[in-house]
Amino acid sequence: MITSQIRTALLQTFVAVFAVAGGPLDELPIPPPPPDPYRLLDALHPQLQPNWHLGQPYTYLGIPYVRVFIQDEWRGSPVAAAIALCPGPENKIWQETRVIRLVMQHKQRMSPAYECRP
Repeated sequence: MITSQIRTALLQTFVAVFAVAGGPLDELPIPPPPPDPYRLLDALHPQLQPNWHLGQPYTYLGIPYVRVFIQDEWRGSPVAAAIALCPGPENKIWQETRVIRLVMQHKQRMSPAYECRP
């Protein structure tokens, strides 16, 4: 009698842990591959102002980041500059990713990342 109760409790615990964990590990979603860095830079380059430079794209937690180096003599809002730099919704880069984070660096200071979305 005690062994059947223990067996039932262990089985219930196993089922509860399995359900909370979301299933076996081989069923976990696989993050999509990061976009091609060259296509990402090509998507941002047409809106880039003269004398500004794009850093090498990198991916963090599946989200592509690009650092934008703004010349010191430029005046304005880095966030407004990031908004103007985002690719349009018709750009082919949106077939590879759903978000691009731009980190604007102006006068040796980096602004918080701005998210471009289609």
